Amino acid sequence: MSPDFLRRRNALWAELRATPPEQPEFEATLGQLMALVGWSRAQVLAGLGLGEAEVPAPHSES
Repeated sequence: MSPDFLRRRNALWAELRATPPEQPEFEATLGQLMALVGWSRAQVLAGLGLGEAEVPAPHSES
């Protein structure tokens, strides 16, 4: 793993830990981290000590 990858990954984890789940920025950061590391939403939430029931997926407004 490159140092740039590790810096980006660590920065995204730090941002997630600092952002309340109800904030729109949380979902945006969550999506970026999922794409970067190839983990599912449930895996990333588990890494934060959260479950799907605690952070419901946002509903798209069509």
